[in-house]
Amino acid sequence: MATTFTPSPITAVAAAIATALAATNAVGQTTTSSPQRVDTVTITAKSAPVLDIDNADVGGFSAPLAKTPQSVTVIGADLLAGTATQSLSNLLKLDASLADAYNTTGYIESLSVRGFLLDQAGNFCRNGLAISNYAPIALENKERIEVLKGVAGLQSGVSAPGGLVNYVTKAPLRDAFTTATLATDERGGARVHVDSNVMLGSIGARLNVAAERLRNQFDRAGGDRQFASLALATQLSAQTSLSADFEYHRKSQPSVPGLGLLDRDGDGVGDTLPAPVNPRLNLNNQSWSLPFQAKVTTAELALKHRFNADWSARVAANVQQSRINDRLAFPDGCSNAPTYVYPGLCANGDVDVYDFRSEGEKRKVASWDASVAGRFNALGVRHDARFGLSGRSVRNDLPPTQAYNYVGSTNIFAPVALPADPSLTELNTNSRERAVEGYASLQSDLGAQLQSFAGVRVSRLHRASERSDGSRAVAYDQTVATPWAGLAWSPSSATMLYASWGQGAELEAVPNRPSRFVNYGEALPALKSKQVEIGGKWQLNPRMLLTAAAFSIDKPYADDVATTSGIPRRVAGGKEARHRGVELAATGRLDEALSLQASLMLLDAKYTRAVDPALVDQRVTNVPRSKASLFADYKVAAVPGLALNALATYESGKTATADGSVALPSAWQLDAGVRYQVKLAGKSTLWRLNVENLTNRVYWREAPTTYWGGVYLFPSTPRTVRASVTVDF
Repeated sequence: MATTFTPSPITAVAAAIATALAATNAVGQTTTSSPQRVDTVTITAKSAPVLDIDNADVGGFSAPLAKTPQSVTVIGADLLAGTATQSLSNLLKLDASLADAYNTTGYIESLSVRGFLLDQAGNFCRNGLAISNYAPIALENKERIEVLKGVAGLQSGVSAPGGLVNYVTKAPLRDAFTTATLATDERGGARVHVDSNVMLGSIGARLNVAAERLRNQFDRAGGDRQFASLALATQLSAQTSLSADFEYHRKSQPSVPGLGLLDRDGDGVGDTLPAPVNPRLNLNNQSWSLPFQAKVTTAELALKHRFNADWSARVAANVQQSRINDRLAFPDGCSNAPTYVYPGLCANGDVDVYDFRSEGEKRKVASWDASVAGRFNALGVRHDARFGLSGRSVRNDLPPTQAYNYVGSTNIFAPVALPADPSLTELNTNSRERAVEGYASLQSDLGAQLQSFAGVRVSRLHRASERSDGSRAVAYDQTVATPWAGLAWSPSSATMLYASWGQGAELEAVPNRPSRFVNYGEALPALKSKQVEIGGKWQLNPRMLLTAAAFSIDKPYADDVATTSGIPRRVAGGKEARHRGVELAATGRLDEALSLQASLMLLDAKYTRAVDPALVDQRVTNVPRSKASLFADYKVAAVPGLALNALATYESGKTATADGSVALPSAWQLDAGVRYQVKLAGKSTLWRLNVENLTNRVYWREAPTTYWGGVYLFPSTPRTVRASVTVDF
């Protein structure tokens, strides 16, 4: 396949910088006879999945993963590369507890953990600092992605109870290197990525630059992106290190909207899964359709100081800014039937289309954290403690008006051209948030085999929002505490049994709309989630960890209660869901040839309380009852440098409607890959070939109902072949 690829000016400049850094590698090694060591969390560069990560920052304790009473998944850069993972949707296949939540081509990706949708503004961190996930994520400069599963009130304060995601960026290393990767796929997509590391005197520098032409199976849904990041680190003294990290990411691509259920019985509500449709179908394929565009910049600074062998401190801060143009020909509902259909489509596949445009959205997140960690002895017991203060500020400034105008109807089986109507007629809503939090955790050795873990985070949160004309203003302040406690028993050095309990908190206010709510503008009491978890861990060998966990999470929601006035009252805790499940996982290396990452989740997610009695005991929509994932990588001993891998996934039990009458069929998928590493002209060269959806299975991947009150269906990705070559200079 012949493809052409032209990098953008910023990528060309960044590539030139990378080349210059590569050229200074030898100079840096000769001009500095004994360069100071760079303080870094990265140990070594990996070209193949080895799956032997021992620690994760996301849990908040100093113990290794095998000795922490928490469920944590760590997906390293080597595994991402080995599976050709370039998106959050693909990453989700690597752990059974993770699932899609309105993940579509060209739009912001979301994540569900243990059946709970994570909050884009409260459940995501970058190097331990709060960020917004309402922005496209680049993986080129990510060393690993850590996921704490379950209630994370101790780690993140006010947040959804599913878990916490921490993106850990690549840091400078002591050894100089430069790698260049060229990748392509069968649809004409192409990507170039350069990763360069060098010591400049006492300063370590690591530069990652990438440019990509995005192609996929959908009509007119191609795009492009450019990315550049620079990480710096130096030792100010033997006890003090300073690091800085800068990142720029631009992406432009039309988003592909989901389909909906067909209203076969004519009652105005979709009730039937559509028959297979054209896999290239993109209902955003109008002549006037514009791409979703995002520009994101992030800057981070961190100072670490070690007081002595037992105590250290860290102060860090970051700023993330994004500018987004959100545009879409949005299909929603159907007015071509005797009874207006919503949510859903008409029985013949007709669907209304709206011209949606919100251009120039500005979002800014600034966060900081200051902590002291160390160990001490008291009452004959050794303790590891951490104390800290953190804060964040969030500003969402949207344009004064947006477009959301009905322009006609199309059909999912025979799309038609429609006129545009970009009239800016709808007001937007701006919001502010400020949080200051104090936290403390204590890990104590109660004996040779018994350890306790405890902690609490106290959050003071201020939130305010109003429409762009000043109407519907809401503001409130609340203080919440989210404690956590665990107990671990190790009957042997290789095994551990544990039990834990924790709380999470979410805050909500009633919209300031007198015509819709009796208690309009009122701040509701904190919605406190509770989790109980028991589990065990077994270090089968030094590089293979087996884990098991059983959990129960109760999450309250706000719900609307009828009143005699005919206008409902919104109350906290009017609805509650209980997610009970079992997770099993095996991660690591069985021997020098075979690496595994396997996981299984069985989940019962139901509503236990609701104002509408028909909802009680119904399953939470778009949550699988069971999901399994198995990744295996095998090095062929007979052919040095050759390795084979495969990723198999299976899930079942997803419902698409609140009453459970529509469910997605069980689905499975098989991906496969091969890599071959050789030396060419003295350079280490790694060839990769990956095939996603090897058998080209067609199935409905997800049916989220969390956006705009509708049911949206997203299909599987057809078979896709990707090839890449990486050269070490």
